[in-house]
Amino acid sequence: MGALIIPLAVIAGLLVVIIGAGFFIKYKLSGISREMFGTDDFMEGYKEQKRKLSETPRSVQSMTHIYGPEILRDFPDFDLELYRDHAKAVLRGYLNAIATGSTSTLPDYVTNTLRSHVQEIIENLNANGQKQHYIEPVIHGCEIGRYFKKGGEVTIQFNLSLGVISYLEDENGKLVNGDKDNKLQTLFEVDLIYLQDADKMGVYGEALGLTCPNCGAPVKNLGQKFCEYCGTGVVEVNTRVWKFNAVREQTKRRTAF
Repeated sequence: MGALIIPLAVIAGLLVVIIGAGFFIKYKLSGISREMFGTDDFMEGYKEQKRKLSETPRSVQSMTHIYGPEILRDFPDFDLELYRDHAKAVLRGYLNAIATGSTSTLPDYVTNTLRSHVQEIIENLNANGQKQHYIEPVIHGCEIGRYFKKGGEVTIQFNLSLGVISYLEDENGKLVNGDKDNKLQTLFEVDLIYLQDADKMGVYGEALGLTCPNCGAPVKNLGQKFCEYCGTGVVEVNTRVWKFNAVREQTKRRTAF
């Protein structure tokens, strides 16, 4: 009888220790939860924090005030507000094209390079039996992020802040990645390039070097109206257009595209 009392006492002692440790851990977690989330319930606080993050737009790093005047010096007729709206339309068309599986939602002012890239994304999703969903996209901001020139090639990069419910499903409707309940707040880059008339030159995917149509001399100043060597009018002869050439998400998340 005495031999049984000792083990029972040991077991009782262990239970006391375990219960005490459990209360201590719960107490510590409650303290951490109060400090982090303002509530004693850690899981409740975590879910609330996740919800708040899903509703807080990402801030856009704006260089519009720096690059805007420079762009207008190079291209006095450039309409910033028009192309800002176009950049938003391109991003919406990009998301819709991937979600619906049709590039017909892309605007006319995108290059064949971008259209082909979106088509590749659609084909890869189809080949893997997957479907990408973009639900309730909201663009919170759109600003110029970069402006760079290389010879006659010019690129204006717009940075856009986007909130959207984004998730990927397999052919059976099983979630592969993303979140069906909370919005993803993310950033996208949309590139606008300057190129010679695509219909005349038969080129969509790249910006071409600019030369005088009369003597072949390089046009060094992007805002130049006449050739500095022979005086031939440049703008009137070589019509040039702006096209959107690329869309990229600024993220470290691993996706199929």
